[in-house]
Amino acid sequence: MKLLIVLSVCLVLTKAQKHYYGPRRNRQTTTVAPDNSNNFTDERDCDETVGAGADPWACLCKQFNFQRETCKEDIQKYLPSQPNSRICTDHRHYYIGLDNRCQEEHALESSNDPAGKAMQFALDLFQAADNKNPNENFIISPLSPQVLLAQLIESCSPKAREEMLKVLKLNGKEAASLVDALAAAANKDSTNNKLDIASVFFKAKDLELKTPFRDAAKHNNIRMKDLDFANAHQAANIVNEWANTQTRGNIPQVITDQGISPDMMMLLVNAIYFKGTWLYKFNETETNKRATFESSKNNKMPVHMMSQTNKLRFGEINYGMYSDSEQGLRWVELPYDGDELSMIVLLPKTQFQLDEMVRRANGSHFQEIFQVIRRNHNPLKIHLKMPRFTIKTSVSLVEPLKKLGIREIFEDDNPLPELFKSPARVGDVKQDAFLKVDELGTTATAVSRVTIIPLSLNYNEDIYFNCNEPFMVMVVDKTRQIPLFMAKIRKPEKPKADQGRVQA
Repeated sequence: MKLLIVLSVCLVLTKAQKHYYGPRRNRQTTTVAPDNSNNFTDERDCDETVGAGADPWACLCKQFNFQRETCKEDIQKYLPSQPNSRICTDHRHYYIGLDNRCQEEHALESSNDPAGKAMQFALDLFQAADNKNPNENFIISPLSPQVLLAQLIESCSPKAREEMLKVLKLNGKEAASLVDALAAAANKDSTNNKLDIASVFFKAKDLELKTPFRDAAKHNNIRMKDLDFANAHQAANIVNEWANTQTRGNIPQVITDQGISPDMMMLLVNAIYFKGTWLYKFNETETNKRATFESSKNNKMPVHMMSQTNKLRFGEINYGMYSDSEQGLRWVELPYDGDELSMIVLLPKTQFQLDEMVRRANGSHFQEIFQVIRRNHNPLKIHLKMPRFTIKTSVSLVEPLKKLGIREIFEDDNPLPELFKSPARVGDVKQDAFLKVDELGTTATAVSRVTIIPLSLNYNEDIYFNCNEPFMVMVVDKTRQIPLFMAKIRKPEKPKADQGRVQA
């Protein structure tokens, strides 16, 4: 089997109604300096505790001269008096960020690089949508809803448009350019990989679109199809047939008859399919079929643990001014055939701290991984162990998007005045995703629907990278620095029925 990833995103438009790793030698790392404009206190003067026991509030408490027992509450009370300020947690010690942005967000947003903006949105949505359930795996393709929603920006009311641009960070043209770049380059150097991205807008028959939106969709290579939403069974069959075809049968259904209603005006669907073969394959004869995976302390499960020893790119993400061995993430790159696409595998430096370490990461941290890979330093000898896994998720993205700041398109009476002549709003944004990883590669796919580092390290010894606890993976186009899929693997047990279909 190869790695398979399948993704489907649907967006629905409806009529608007009122209503453990110890210290290593020869470490060469880059960590993010604090934002001096925020009067960040030198953390060495704040708290003598190091490592996992460090008090992240120590600097703020000392800076504001608050008692530690009530410091957190006092700072929360203080913030309203300082407009556009917030507590930033992207350092080992927390600080106050200005303009509602923390240091690394400022750096990304001042950039005109669409890929950098895509990475920041990807991480924002990934963190917002993950429910942190220790018993559930989680996968998302942030690019898919980003592409769909970006197509609606120019049709939005001024307030809705402001929210969309602030959160999505890309407009429709920029999003389309990323997709075009991916589509043009992903498959050119290898017949062993396949990456397809497609979008279709199903609109209610006899519904007249306003000319600017219709022309923009045509320019961005988005197909328009008429659909009779009054015939729920037929409409659902047509949408599901499209998704099933685009995902090679891995996501046969993205909407039910009950999910169709006569007041639907448009169903925007985007599908991403990726099938990749490892550049350095795992030897199946070396797979330990009696290995264990510890999802949490004293909670073990049997897995098939793949292993390989190879020269791979490796690095660390470190937090705080003065990095320590327990704060941050370690990563290793597994390239696919052709060396254009890769899977980045991430482990927390402290056991069972994946969620916390990912929460503290930002887009700049992940973009630094691309910079390390691009510099192409000598790879290190890595002893890698990673379980086989298959995961499938279905998640509504409405609440995560609201949490990030997109509310008008879901709640206003007419947030899309330049789309139709009659009022419309977005009813749902839903994504179905599938990810399968084994010795030969990866298969991943997703369908979304909208109802309207730090430097690499130099070690003298070999690196042992054992994914026998919860870990994170990203499938990325490393040349164009675009994240395609992001997942947290918490329970990699094999499904009772290995229903993951892998097709060419």
